[in-house]
Amino acid sequence: MLTTITLAAAEEPARGWGGPIALAIVAAVYIAGATIHHHLRSREDPSPTGEGDTGSGVKPQVTQVSDTSDTDRDTGWWGRIVEVGGRRVRATDAPRPARDADVDLDLEDDEEGEDEEPESIEDVIGKMLDRGHQYAEIVRHVMEEFEVSEATAKRRIRDVRAERIAAAS
Repeated sequence: MLTTITLAAAEEPARGWGGPIALAIVAAVYIAGATIHHHLRSREDPSPTGEGDTGSGVKPQVTQVSDTSDTDRDTGWWGRIVEVGGRRVRATDAPRPARDADVDLDLEDDEEGEDEEPESIEDVIGKMLDRGHQYAEIVRHVMEEFEVSEATAKRRIRDVRAERIAAAS
């Protein structure tokens, strides 16, 4: 038995050509596939910097149209084009619908003898104090409505409170 083990150990392992041939086939298939893929992709989407005549210039995409006084094509269902104050506007010849006083209300509520002035900061602060709004809410509202800084809003609130205290005593 010792001789069999010795003879088996003395023999060199026999290596075949199967592994290297398989690797060569895989490499050849990969290279062929990459080459075919590159060839097909380059035909579908050519590179803008590829070969070709690039010195010929750029073809204009828009043609220039002169603004003429011919407005025949601009007339139709929606009216005609007229020039008012140097600007071209569309004018219609259709009669305006009659105004129904019951349905069409004036947006401005101007009563006779009443000249409305915008409320001042002090008036708004006084109303909000009378309604019991919190201090931070009054400050935020005054800042947003009158576009003043936080310091200005707080100073005006202090002034209104001081005037009210002085008037009460």
